[in-house]
Amino acid sequence: MAGEGDVMMSPDQADQVAQKESPQDTAKEPEAESPETTETKEPKGPTNEERVAMAESSKEAGNVLLKAGDAAAAVSKYAEGIELTEPLLEKDPGDVGEELQKRGTALYLALRLNSAQANIKQSSWLLAIEHASKVLLIEKDNTKALYRRSLAGLQLDTEGRLEEARGDLSRLIQLEPSNREAREMLFKVKERLKELRQQEKERLSAAMKGGLYQEQHKKLGKLQAAYEEEVKRLKDAGEDEISFEDFAKKTKEKEEELEKKQKEEAQKRREEERQKEEERQLKEENRRRASEGKPSVTMEEWRAEAKAVAAQEKKRVEEVVKMDEAELDEEDKKLLKETKLWTQLGRREKGYYHGRLGTVLSDAAPKPQLVTESKDESSPKVGSEWNQAGTWEEKDASSWAQERLTAWLGDACVSGSNVTLPAGAGEVTAKVSKVKSVKGEAHIVYVRKQPRHGFNYEADLSFSMNLGDDKFSGTLSLPEIMDGIACAELRVDARWKGSGPSEAFLSLANEWLDRLRERVRGQVAAFKEEYQKRS
Repeated sequence: MAGEGDVMMSPDQADQVAQKESPQDTAKEPEAESPETTETKEPKGPTNEERVAMAESSKEAGNVLLKAGDAAAAVSKYAEGIELTEPLLEKDPGDVGEELQKRGTALYLALRLNSAQANIKQSSWLLAIEHASKVLLIEKDNTKALYRRSLAGLQLDTEGRLEEARGDLSRLIQLEPSNREAREMLFKVKERLKELRQQEKERLSAAMKGGLYQEQHKKLGKLQAAYEEEVKRLKDAGEDEISFEDFAKKTKEKEEELEKKQKEEAQKRREEERQKEEERQLKEENRRRASEGKPSVTMEEWRAEAKAVAAQEKKRVEEVVKMDEAELDEEDKKLLKETKLWTQLGRREKGYYHGRLGTVLSDAAPKPQLVTESKDESSPKVGSEWNQAGTWEEKDASSWAQERLTAWLGDACVSGSNVTLPAGAGEVTAKVSKVKSVKGEAHIVYVRKQPRHGFNYEADLSFSMNLGDDKFSGTLSLPEIMDGIACAELRVDARWKGSGPSEAFLSLANEWLDRLRERVRGQVAAFKEEYQKRS
């Protein structure tokens, strides 16, 4: 029985309600609201025409703000227009419309150029370069982009940026021969490059004055001067320029070949002189024997006899030295021991030993020993036992330093996320992929028990760089990792593998390569800090 307010339905109506509420019909309901149907009914985002119109409004608003002196707000407005127009560049002209796409592209370039100008007013040099570079990717001879990128590069004041600015300005002058401002700026860029290179020379000159490896510093300075002369000669002759790394390698090969030849010739002369002297002495000995009525001897017999006499003389001198030492007081013995040590050190090939040099009466002078850690932990000492009261001692740390420097260099890496790439935002990584070679030496010298850490290495590295999905690689060369050169001033020469990054990636790739260079310098600084704690 129906209650109050209930509606009475016929059997046919009841069947229709039951069918609507059945599970089968309920499952079919979502099909009516599929994504495709929804997207067709409610399109997302502005149309292409609306994008261009909105971007034009952003540009006009940005221009008003820029003229009013609010460069930061202008940049923000320009960014809105860039975000609206950039997708149009990637679409097919048939989908957008040829005229509309041309209009959108022209608007996009104008927004990028205005952004570069606004960033220059804010002294945001890297951002200005990025915007100008985006324009040059589309119009390589855009005069405003060339000028603004070179202007920002000049302010960054690095050799890489200045070289880029010089190329931009040279091209701009070709396009606009009457552009006086571009000519004046090109003159400034060239003068600044000269100053930087002169500073590099002075830095090398200053480096030669410090550190344990003064001879190596001087040699590097001469090599740098010779390289500059070779570059000038090749340029005048119209030949291809050679890198410093290749020039140094060829110079080293020539020096090694010449040195080997000279050694062989010297060895040959010494051998000839020795044979002549032996023959002269043998003739003299046989004349003496003949005058005494003794039989002559052969060369082999004479050598054996001379060797026996020398051994007896050595033993006699050692006994004399021991007798003399027995009559000395402690101070005299200490001085004699030091004198013997310096005689042994004086025979070494290294050229950086300075101190009291003397002579000894025999070849039995004590040989300098490598520094070893004190076994008595309760009384730590600097240096080895035999030189606790001495003035000079040297410890060869080459093997340890080479291993640690290799490890530090191999860990050099820089990265960033959400970086603006030609194809959109993405991740960037630049790292040392392999330490190809680390050559040199390191010594800890104790002067009056005070350690001085010297090292002189050169290293060749391989690096890799990922700019989103695009990969590049090359080599880094550090020809002067020395104790007398500040790590921040280390020379890090770079070369791309093959043709290197394309024009679309070149500016960004060079920026991240500079960051990797700085990280490599930081790794050397970390090695130096670790090394100076070693005793």
